[in-house]
Amino acid sequence: MRSIAWRKLLLLQVLALTLASCSSSETIEQQSKLAASTAEAAVRVTDAWLSGAAPSHYASSALRSFAETLAGSGRQVESASPSDPAKRDKLKAAVSRLSTAASGAETAVEAEQQAQASRARNELRAAQVDLATAYRDYFAPQR
Repeated sequence: MRSIAWRKLLLLQVLALTLASCSSSETIEQQSKLAASTAEAAVRVTDAWLSGAAPSHYASSALRSFAETLAGSGRQVESASPSDPAKRDKLKAAVSRLSTAASGAETAVEAEQQAQASRARNELRAAQVDLATAYRDYFAPQR
């Protein structure tokens, strides 16, 4: 029994070391990529709902999930310790804007408001551009 407990403890320590070895830059990169792909999915689901190709219950559920994923990515970006906090904050703001837009799309779909959903989709697209710009700026070589 002690042998099993000792192995579990050792495994937990190795796991903790592995997680700690991920640099904040890697975390920011991973979360930025997750946010970009999630935002694209949100745009596509909103487009599908607007065109009548996706039922409201599916679209609103998917958009809720996307908004939650984006909010989680934003928290991960915010908690990273970057070399340049201003650049990190710009990424966080873009991801937060994406989360807010996805939530807005969800609300519009639930209310069956096509004009509001269209505006939310446009906001998602604009926030995608913000994220791409912030990502490029964050990972640009220092001069």
